[in-house]
Amino acid sequence: LSVYARKSKLTAAMRSLIDMISGIPSIIFGLAGAIIFIPVFGGLSGGTGALGNILSGSATLACMVLPTIIKNTEEAINVIPRPLKDASLALGASQTQTVFRIIIPCSVPGILTGTLLAIGRIIGESAALVFATGASIVDNVTPTTPSAATIAVYIWKVMSGETPNVKAAAAASVLILIVVLVLNLLVKILAAKFNVFKPRTPKNFFRKKWDSVVDKRKAKKAIRGSREGNVL
Repeated sequence: LSVYARKSKLTAAMRSLIDMISGIPSIIFGLAGAIIFIPVFGGLSGGTGALGNILSGSATLACMVLPTIIKNTEEAINVIPRPLKDASLALGASQTQTVFRIIIPCSVPGILTGTLLAIGRIIGESAALVFATGASIVDNVTPTTPSAATIAVYIWKVMSGETPNVKAAAAASVLILIVVLVLNLLVKILAAKFNVFKPRTPKNFFRKKWDSVVDKRKAKKAIRGSREGNVL
């Protein structure tokens, strides 16, 4: 959509559909996932295929978060400076080489940021998973365990009914917050590591002192090597 597709009514319609899908309520995704993915992955549980599992819930969440990742990836590619692409083409690189060696490596920080933030959004999703996965609380969970509840569904279940378990819900909420915090920190670290356009920060006092010590050692080593060469 951002590199190869030309501007036409078809691409405009696809962008409109992506925007529309990103605004669909999660409960509708859960219903669609129950209709589409439970018959596909439910048979892996060894049963009749009428119950959802982690695989059907994961496929539902993947479809739910895909429009967000598409939009973030397209924006990350579009912010790459146009002269950078033109310079690659002017030096004789093909369109494919420019995409895979210039555009994608430069847009990796934005793509990772959008993807991980989208993952953080669906970690606390419960409405879609009630339909697509189930709400049975079990200790040993595998991808094919029928009706296994996620942490968010667990919070919803223990807080429903006449006697809500506030302590268990609070403990599970803290766990979700910790996971989201770790993902956000991971976003910052990966984005800073792969960012090729980050400005050079000025050196602080300790960095300058360390660089001066290293330069003096290199100079002494070079002088010693030159003296030994002259002796030889």
